[in-house]
Amino acid sequence: MSVFRKYSYWIDSGKYTAIQKFTTLSMGIVSFMLLTRILGPGSFGVWGLFLLIAGITETARTALIKNAYVRFSHQTKVEEVASLQTASLILSLTISSVLALFFILFSDIISYYLNASDLSIMLHWYALSIVVSTLFSHLEIIMTAKMDFRGICWMYCCRQIVLLLPIIFCYTFKISVTPSVLSVFYLISIVAGISAGLFFSRQLRQWDITEYKVWIKKTWHFGKYVLGNNISSLLFRGTDNFVTSNFFGVVVAGQYNACLRIGNLIDLPSQVLGDILYPKAAKFNKTDKAKVKNIYEKTVGASLVFSIPALLILFVFPELILRILAGPEFVKAASVLRITALFGFLLPFLKQFGTIMDATGSPRLNFAVMLLAFCVNVVANLVGVFWWGWVGAAIGTLTTYCIIFTITQIIMKRRFGVDIRRIFINTISFYKGILQMSRTYLNKV
Repeated sequence: MSVFRKYSYWIDSGKYTAIQKFTTLSMGIVSFMLLTRILGPGSFGVWGLFLLIAGITETARTALIKNAYVRFSHQTKVEEVASLQTASLILSLTISSVLALFFILFSDIISYYLNASDLSIMLHWYALSIVVSTLFSHLEIIMTAKMDFRGICWMYCCRQIVLLLPIIFCYTFKISVTPSVLSVFYLISIVAGISAGLFFSRQLRQWDITEYKVWIKKTWHFGKYVLGNNISSLLFRGTDNFVTSNFFGVVVAGQYNACLRIGNLIDLPSQVLGDILYPKAAKFNKTDKAKVKNIYEKTVGASLVFSIPALLILFVFPELILRILAGPEFVKAASVLRITALFGFLLPFLKQFGTIMDATGSPRLNFAVMLLAFCVNVVANLVGVFWWGWVGAAIGTLTTYCIIFTITQIIMKRRFGVDIRRIFINTISFYKGILQMSRTYLNKV
């Protein structure tokens, strides 16, 4: 059997997700290259902190609703979906409003702690963005449940295009740009994404207030552990950036953030496959051990097909990559990039572990693991910074990744019989399939 026929679900389901990720990745790289040159390490460090905070906030809010909605929509009656949608939107809007109030009240404290004075006004703008993005998140969730990845693709592409165009304009005509102005561009891009989402989700949106209170309780009960897990996970991934900003200032934070953003390129395949894994895995329970084992091994194995070559390139040519993508002012961070590149190799294992735990009804365990990861990472970063300076933040985070990788693999082995060797066998199978397809194509040519 052809390897591509064997994995046909992932190829067919993932094409729009892949287009979305790789298109937004391409535009993100262009944006990254322009902003590092427009802003310099200091202001870029502030922008990086803003994106990190926004990413933590939006991902945590969406995860609270998304995982519960997808799971319940697959396991409930069709006539109850409208009430479920209503409950999801109301709960999301409530959470967004609370978060907006938090940023309005504590933006000065956050900016002071992170040594980034410009961050305060940016977070005031973000308070409005988080409320507006409620609708963006809601449309993404209902389309994910229906596996309508085409609409999600257009939402993110429109959002990224609208954010990129003014940056290109300002760079071309040498117009001064501040991080505060970028936060306004960020808000406008969200509105553009919502416009696309409203068009593509017009057949999916429903509204029914009959039983929405019941679904709010169910969604919150299921999602509260997912929320805690995602906050812990994202704080875990942001600890090193926050620590470098606090101890060494926004210039070092900008150089460090550049390494993280480049290193995250390795994790892109895992993001693509993770988006299509959850709706698939949500149909299973933790008793479906063989199916869960198979789906985890395939997903991680497929992620590594692309992650391994990217890791090797970043590890061998860090100075060249930084010079091309970020500019000469960032080359001094080459040693950090070598370390952060290794994060991307381990992330597929950890990310798909979390997806499987949530999808099979074990968000509490996932939360416990991620909370442990966050606590360990804080200690590891502080120790690393004490001994090795800002490079120590990367060393501490890598140490945490290795510890949590070991724990999660033990859990997957005991619960579902996952064999790490099968993951790499799947990776090799994909490589063979790609080689076979290439030979067939060359023979025809």
